[in-house]
Amino acid sequence: MQLLFSLVAAVLAPIGLAAPTGDISLRNEQFSKRENLCNLSAPPALCQPNPNITIEETAQRAYQFYRAFVVDGDPRKMFSLIDSSASGPNVIWPLFCSGNKIGTEQNTAWCFDASTNMSYARYSTTDRWRWVGGCVHEHWDVGESIPTGKCYKLNSTTTTS
Repeated sequence: MQLLFSLVAAVLAPIGLAAPTGDISLRNEQFSKRENLCNLSAPPALCQPNPNITIEETAQRAYQFYRAFVVDGDPRKMFSLIDSSASGPNVIWPLFCSGNKIGTEQNTAWCFDASTNMSYARYSTTDRWRWVGGCVHEHWDVGESIPTGKCYKLNSTTTTS
């Protein structure tokens, strides 16, 4: 009988060694970016404006917003960068809670104009957002275009002028 237990242990031991290791949240990161949050009646968290946010930080946040909105389809990240001005976020929540991607970095464009504190995303249309305290505060999408030659250069991204 002891020989049988030894054999079973010897056969099952390699299975235990082959089990995945490491941080599960890192391995599943690709799934959380496409998270469908439509079961929530409102965004899980909104941006809290901070007057100490620098232009560089705002530009980085604008790029993260573009990625979350257009490229990654990440509603949690997207809404974490929108402030609670009026009822705006709650009104548009049902449109974006499902985490649908709009495009890729190859077929869209992004820009942050530091002189106006506005960011732009071009996909099938062009959207413009005004940033206040490091948060999206206002939005326009009629007749917008990316300002030529005014796009802030981040160290890790390419911008289109």
